[in-house]
Formats: sequence, C-alpha cells, structure tokens
Amino acid sequence: MEMGRIIALGLVGTIFAVMLKKENPQMSLLVSVASGILIFFTVCTPLSGLIALLRDAAEKAGVGSGYFGIVLKIIGIAYLAQFGAQLCADAGEGAIAAKVELAGKILIMAASAPVLTALLELVMNLV
Repeated sequence: MEMGRIIALGLVGTIFAVMLKKENPQMSLLVSVASGILIFFTVCTPLSGLIALLRDAAEKAGVGSGYFGIVLKIIGIAYLAQFGAQLCADAGEGAIAAKVELAGKILIMAASAPVLTALLELVMNLV
C-alpha cells in the first residue's frame, strides 16, 4: 500500500511539474521539491521500524551502538546528498549538484574516520 501511495505522489508531482515548467519554472521546481519531501515523509514510518529492527539485531550481535550510529549517519548523508544534488540538477545547476555530491562524499569520509581508526588499531594489535 505504501508503494502505491509513493507512486501516486511521484506521478502527480511529475504531472504538475511538467505542466508548470513552461509557464512558471520556479513553481515547477517547488512542486518537484514538495513531491520529494512528501515521498520522504511517507517512508519515514517504515524506515523508523527498520532502524529499530537493525539496532536490536546489532545489539544481539554484539556490535557497538557507536558503530551502528555511524553507519546510519553515513546512510543519511548519502541519501541527503543525493536528494540535494538531484534538486540542483533539476533546477539546471549541474555544477552546484556536483559540489553537493562532493560535499556528501567528504562528510561520509569524515563520519567513517572513527571506524577506520578502530580497524587500523585492531590490525596493529594483531601484528
């Protein structure tokens, strides 16, 4: 049922955006952004359930909650960077879209630094 709602939101948003593009490009972009936000909020409830399930599984497996939080943060950064870059590209700003993607990659590298450091320490202790 959720997927049907998502498809409907996407189709309605697309139809309105295409119809408005010639007459009012700014409004077309706003419709596109609003559609994306509505779709995101539609998946928030199932997403929160999935995160809780994965958090419980990580605790049972003995994976530190800190590492799990880092993985979630990285996934969030990747999603938001992609969403932002697509919005910039839809507005015709490919150069800005590329910078948003680059910023997302840099933030992912920064967020993963504690995991990489812990892995390096583990390898050094084995030697």
